[in-house]
Amino acid sequence: MTRPLIAAVVLALSSLSASARDTGEACAHVLPAGQPTTQTAARTQLLCYRAYAVLYSSQTRTALWAAERLTREAVDAARKLPRDSDFYEEDRLPEADRARLADYRRGSGMDRGHLAPSGDFPDKASQAESFSLANVVPQNSVSNRRTWSHLETSTRRLARQHGAIQVVTGPAFVGTPRTLGHVRIPDFVWKAIYVPGVGAAVYIVRNDATPAYSVISVAELQHFSGINPFPALPKTMNATAMDLPPPTPHPGEKPARRVAFAWLASGEAVADSPAPDALHHVIRDASAILSLALAYAR
Repeated sequence: MTRPLIAAVVLALSSLSASARDTGEACAHVLPAGQPTTQTAARTQLLCYRAYAVLYSSQTRTALWAAERLTREAVDAARKLPRDSDFYEEDRLPEADRARLADYRRGSGMDRGHLAPSGDFPDKASQAESFSLANVVPQNSVSNRRTWSHLETSTRRLARQHGAIQVVTGPAFVGTPRTLGHVRIPDFVWKAIYVPGVGAAVYIVRNDATPAYSVISVAELQHFSGINPFPALPKTMNATAMDLPPPTPHPGEKPARRVAFAWLASGEAVADSPAPDALHHVIRDASAILSLALAYAR
């Protein structure tokens, strides 16, 4: 089956019984216990897919989050599948609200960055659905293909290690609005991970070429972005970040540096970053203060 035909089949299937499918109950197989919450939920629509769900915002023309339950079996099966699907416009959304293929123009320095990546999904139909523009944000091409890709690989390794994990991925819009076509460009991209019986934490990167990332708690993410990916977890678990593995680079590539979130959010160039030891004593307090300041300044 050709790629255009696969995309057409996905679009046709997606349009069937959309009103019945796109509910919290219909998405329960991929949502964490307690649907992710957001302080900016106006003009949003929940969209359910086979292997993930998104909360789509017509204001940004992106998802505010994409949720998936990632398993060892899915990761192992996905490794055997070629990536050969095409991006498509989401026809379950009103025409005036949806992102368009024309928005993602060539030469912009931005990729069509998956929130729920196709490499997580075990079958062709699920992978094809992941190419909906409702699951895409404008993402810096260098970060998307390196730092962010490396973090996606580390997340899949966690799923293989523990058997099943819950993953919620999203953009953070905290600065002066920038757009690509009609789509708002995120300032940061984050991936929240919950390992049952172990804990939760969040990877976060700037949406630029900076080869750096931070690991923060779910509570810090909520202060910073207004989104709580795991509202059903105990507050003590959300307030403390579990250890997350470093990014797994592709052969021949250098891994990104882990830095304090206070520095990552400051906008400084990577060459200006002090040594990790010099920042260690201020990481927790400074990042929490900055998160709060930015959250309430939005």
